[in-house]
Amino acid sequence: MRYCTKISIVLFFLMVMPSLFAEERIDMDTMSIIGNKELPNVLYILPWKQANLPEMVELPLSSLIDDALQHIDRQTMLRRQYYKQVIKQQGVLQAGIDAQKSK
Repeated sequence: MRYCTKISIVLFFLMVMPSLFAEERIDMDTMSIIGNKELPNVLYILPWKQANLPEMVELPLSSLIDDALQHIDRQTMLRRQYYKQVIKQQGVLQAGIDAQKSK
């Protein structure tokens, strides 16, 4: 009987000892930011005066943003020049008609 109790006590300690060592607390270093080098640069622009936008005399034929780096052929370039010329002439004619009406 004594032999059985000794074995059971040894087995009990063998089972309990690893759990005692497992309860040790491990402190891990956390990340820390020093200064403002890691922060993003943010710029806030707030208008202090109402913007007075000029009225558009003519509608743009195409967006310059989309066409900035695209190649165009000769026919397309000539067609755009023709359209701009026609719109310009219509604007001049309309201004002349408005001037005559105001007299």
